[in-house]
Amino acid sequence: MKIGVAFSGSGAGAAAANVFADELLKRSVAVDMLSATSLAAVPSLLWSRGAGPEELEELMTLFSASQTPQLGLRQLDRMGMFRAPAVCDLAVSCVDASTGITVIYSDTLHSDAWNLKVLPLSGNEPAALACALSPYRDSEPFVREGMRLCDFSVRYGCPFFPLKMAGMERILSVSFSGGESPAQVAADTLSALTGKNADLHYDLRFGGADIPEKIRTFVEEHIAEIYEKLLF
Repeated sequence: MKIGVAFSGSGAGAAAANVFADELLKRSVAVDMLSATSLAAVPSLLWSRGAGPEELEELMTLFSASQTPQLGLRQLDRMGMFRAPAVCDLAVSCVDASTGITVIYSDTLHSDAWNLKVLPLSGNEPAALACALSPYRDSEPFVREGMRLCDFSVRYGCPFFPLKMAGMERILSVSFSGGESPAQVAADTLSALTGKNADLHYDLRFGGADIPEKIRTFVEEHIAEIYEKLLF
């Protein structure tokens, strides 16, 4: 059974989305592919390149402390964090704010459709994340080839369809809601609505301290449902 996991959201829990994936693996739920957008795309990409829990927590603290998302991404790039070999397939989804054309950064998917472009992820990691992050911390859309690329969720909600393109047989959607801007609130709403088309969807809103532990507790409390929906 091929299992795909879609992460979205810019709330506080999004910076620890990798913890959710780690907890699935600890409980023998293999993740064959991730699809991500919004702030959740950053830890998803680092996790897909083999970063461990402690290292990833330090990296996300470093990223969050940067003056702008772009500066944080450049710092991670200079540290070589995007050059590690992939240990899990990943698709980073964004959308052209002007036309609604979907752009997916992936090394395994392909498309010739006029309204769906697939670009290579390897070698384009900072650009892919910059696209998916807008409007996180008021960042502007990323301009590429005449397109103004931003968070996929702002227009289409949960980014689970790249997982269907890749042939995933079961799909779990997790939205880490809590963004404060009007665009982020709209994205959270769309993710909650469209995520219900996955086999299982959770809308998580965490605040306060020790968010990784709250995510671990949530997975532990819902593991029976996860097994039922994804494995049987």
